[in-house]
Amino acid sequence: MTGQPTRSAYVKKAYIKLNRLKEERGSALVLVMFILLLLTILGLSVLSTTVGGAQRTETRKNDVQSLHLAEKTLDEVVAYITSSLNKKIESNIDISQAELDQSIKNFLTALPTTLPAGLKTSTDLANATGKISGITYAVEGTIGTGTLVKYIVTINSEAEVNGVKRNLKQRVFIDTFPDFLKYTIGSEKNLTINGAPLIIGNIYAGDILIISDKAEYTYKKKFHTLVSSPFEIDGEAHVQSLDKLIYREEGKSELKASEITKETSMTGKIPHDKVEIRNRRTFVEVNVEGSFVDKVAEAIGAGADRTTIRNKLAEGKLASYLAGMNLYNFDAIDQVGLIKPILRDDSPEAQKDYKEEMREYTKKLNTIKHPTKSVIYNGNLDLDGSDDFPGVLYSEDDKNSTSSRKWLIVDGNLIVDNYGNEKPVQIRANILVTGKVEIRGNVQIDSTMFVFKEPSTINGIPEHTTLVEDATLQGLDGKELVLISRGPILINRLAAFSNTPTQLDAFFYTDSDADLYGVGSIFSLSGGFFAKGNLTINAVRGTAIGKDNNIVIDSNSNLIRFKAAYNDQIFEDQKAGLPRVKTVNISVEDMQLE
Repeated sequence: MTGQPTRSAYVKKAYIKLNRLKEERGSALVLVMFILLLLTILGLSVLSTTVGGAQRTETRKNDVQSLHLAEKTLDEVVAYITSSLNKKIESNIDISQAELDQSIKNFLTALPTTLPAGLKTSTDLANATGKISGITYAVEGTIGTGTLVKYIVTINSEAEVNGVKRNLKQRVFIDTFPDFLKYTIGSEKNLTINGAPLIIGNIYAGDILIISDKAEYTYKKKFHTLVSSPFEIDGEAHVQSLDKLIYREEGKSELKASEITKETSMTGKIPHDKVEIRNRRTFVEVNVEGSFVDKVAEAIGAGADRTTIRNKLAEGKLASYLAGMNLYNFDAIDQVGLIKPILRDDSPEAQKDYKEEMREYTKKLNTIKHPTKSVIYNGNLDLDGSDDFPGVLYSEDDKNSTSSRKWLIVDGNLIVDNYGNEKPVQIRANILVTGKVEIRGNVQIDSTMFVFKEPSTINGIPEHTTLVEDATLQGLDGKELVLISRGPILINRLAAFSNTPTQLDAFFYTDSDADLYGVGSIFSLSGGFFAKGNLTINAVRGTAIGKDNNIVIDSNSNLIRFKAAYNDQIFEDQKAGLPRVKTVNISVEDMQLE
């Protein structure tokens, strides 16, 4: 039939297909082998990656462990240095500052050979070692010259874990500067800032820092409060933790700094990048009693016995003790013998006696007005701005002398009072006062002053052993006053409601609590104020007027009634008189990988 394939055609097609199958025989094997090869390569890659990853993980682990071991080595050395130096200070309370500085230098010189365990750090890691590869130090300042000395220690550590090495370097700064002089405002306990002061510089709270917009004050024996803003600070707040920085705002709940969110208004608050955590255990305290004894010993020079000095202070017999030593570097004056002569009559004998007595009197006055040695004054000294007592002026070299220190030692009270006089009392002297200090009127001053008297308690309230009342303290020749008092300090204005700031170029320190006010009073402090106890500041903005039983504040003027600005020249200006401390101040730079 037409169109139907013949049998021969079927056979032919089958033959062709059979030949094609014969030609393709073995291709499946090649394909299988190719796939096996790909799987093998893939498997080897995975295996290589796994092994390499494990090796890298192990190397990274060794790298991290060696880095941590190197860090641990540095930390142990810094801890050893800190502990050893603090023990040295505690056990040598009666050595001079120069002797202490030399002792620190000797310790650092011997450190590479005296560090425990041969400069190696203990570790539980297998195949691991950590050690100090080098310790060097440099000294800034000259020991025994009255300048403050800083030590810069460079420590190098080396650690190896399973063949992986890491080397770190860290610089450690050591000094015995009192920390209170590094802050504009501060307290070793609670610092409370109420209202609207302006603070330029850093502040410190050893326990709690409270910032409130409500100032508190007493006027005519009645307690008052006044909301005033803004509180301003151009500097950092050094606190124990964010939980111990507390904000109190009128009409709102108390807020901790740790509770601040992005939605929180920062008006009247300190930005988080300006808040530093400073553990109070690293705070370098000042030892007022030890410093006072130290300065008396400096005035005596060679042969000073600090134990005897301490005992005579306790007995109230410091002046008689020092005057009886007949030291060549001392002038001794007794208040009883400093009485201005009077011409008894016109007889030649009386006139002759008067002239002789006046010569002796003038000589004693000049010893006080322009001293060239240390002076021990037995009694109460009253600098009233008169021709007889215009002030005390040591030369610049004598005030910061590099040999035996020159101190005016008042075994009694010191009263600086020329209130109402335009001509200022001028003082350039480092002064030790066993009694109280009162300052009034216009004073130009360059001095470090220690007030040793412990306060008596009157009706349960400690007396103010230092009173700065209606006083303007201007730095003499650009310098300032550093006043360190064992008892409370009162800064007060009797002529209240002035709208012209009182200038105080001074740093104040008290072993007690303190309260400062810029409500009726108005102050501009160039320096700082620090309390070992609680410190509270109450300040408002605006002009002030006393009316009836309250103080009326016109806040439209925005007048700053309490301003405190840090003076960073303090260490250089008062280098010879600054106090000793109880612990060393150690700060460290970030570790550097070498």
